[in-house]
Amino acid sequence: MSTADTMNPFKAAVHNGVQTYYGTADDRVRSIERFDRAQCEAALKLPGLQKTVEQAARRRLRYFDKVATVLHFEDHGQDFLRWELDAKGLVIGCEPFQGFVWKGKRVIGHEGLRPGDIVRYHSRGESTSGGCIRYPLQDVERMKGSAA
Repeated sequence: MSTADTMNPFKAAVHNGVQTYYGTADDRVRSIERFDRAQCEAALKLPGLQKTVEQAARRRLRYFDKVATVLHFEDHGQDFLRWELDAKGLVIGCEPFQGFVWKGKRVIGHEGLRPGDIVRYHSRGESTSGGCIRYPLQDVERMKGSAA
């Protein structure tokens, strides 16, 4: 296996002992939605990368630059385990599910959150509407060097 094969973030499944890769621009753009920063950077180094795939990887890298804090929730079987916040405490990412529900909520007191804390939030544009997440935080990551 060549070094290029080990660095290719577009690896797909192995079939009958043969490593397969996502090759179409459509498949590659969809896979980038789940890439981390290192995978995006590796993708941009691939020769012959399709323009739309390059744009998707650069867009994903810009997104990572906005993330200031990552909240990891304890797993109690809920549909989300991680929220990504910008510098103002706005939820800009939610994994693995329910992003459509949580993106846009503003976390109250996000600067002081620690593992074990309960997260309180406001809904976007509604100063009196909000609530709290009943699942305690497992970990809080403060991102260094974010542009946010």
